[in-house]
Amino acid sequence: MKQLLFLFLVFVTPVLGVAQDQDCNFKVQVETEEEVFKLTNEQLTEFLVGRERNIFIYFSLMQEDAIKSLVIQVSVNAKEMPPLMCFNKDSRVSFKLEDGSFASLRYLGVENCGRQTENEETLNNSTSEAAFLLDEGSIERLKTSKIVSMRITTMRTDFDITFQNVLSNNQIPIPIYPKEFFMNNLKCLE
Repeated sequence: MKQLLFLFLVFVTPVLGVAQDQDCNFKVQVETEEEVFKLTNEQLTEFLVGRERNIFIYFSLMQEDAIKSLVIQVSVNAKEMPPLMCFNKDSRVSFKLEDGSFASLRYLGVENCGRQTENEETLNNSTSEAAFLLDEGSIERLKTSKIVSMRITTMRTDFDITFQNVLSNNQIPIPIYPKEFFMNNLKCLE
């Protein structure tokens, strides 16, 4: 009986490991003896569509050796050139969680502003990308509670975002649950 259980575990464990990796949807995954680098695909977490301006916010998770981080990309399309979001050592992103607690992540990296693209025929674009440190305390809080809102603190101003329960329409046929992003995806960095 023990031998049957052992054989079952030997053959099923690799299948379970592959299934978990497939759920993670990595854009880049390098795991060698010398280095570990993982980056999940971007996931839309919020969008605001209006007559004059459209805003899209994407999250992805990154791990470089022992350092884990959240990568946020904010893309703004507007008739007039949208302002750049600039980040420095004082920048951070703070999440309010459904259980009433908060998780605050500090910016990783050097002073950085996004990029702007002027387009006469369509909307102008401003895109900013920044990585924020996921420490063990934040990871534990984010794993166990849905996110309600987020404040991005940049060099010049704060941006507040309240997350929707579900993103779904004709352009998003498979529903996205932004409030559960960390609960569903932090396992990819384990």
